[in-house]
Amino acid sequence: MDKFNTLVGLLFGKLYDEFPVPFRIRPEQFLKETIEEDDFEGSFNFMEYFYSTVEWLETAGYIWVTQDLSDDGCAEFDVVLSEKGLETLRRVPKSLEGTASIGERLSSFSRSKASDAVSTLISLAITSAVNGGGIAS
Repeated sequence: MDKFNTLVGLLFGKLYDEFPVPFRIRPEQFLKETIEEDDFEGSFNFMEYFYSTVEWLETAGYIWVTQDLSDDGCAEFDVVLSEKGLETLRRVPKSLEGTASIGERLSSFSRSKASDAVSTLISLAITSAVNGGGIAS
């Protein structure tokens, strides 16, 4: 779950920065921050994991894939936050200090590679979006 939270946090941080312009994403943009370096060539299939994560985010309604440029050997998408994704990231967690939204925090953390904080924020954002509480809009 930590890999998922980290990858989603990095994706959301970048998409929040670029909103409303679709942004082209590829696995190699997020590989180093998501998995351990000694697993780059190992048994963990990051390409499949990346593709599945993007599909899940789209199915759950957090992003819109405006163009799927993937082929047999490569996953590549143009994506933008959906209304649900943007609203989720614009919320301000009641449990955290300050007035910065989840999106602002993810944007900042994704640039600084603070993976524990990113993971915590993504878990909080998705849980609160599903449950509808714990966050001020």
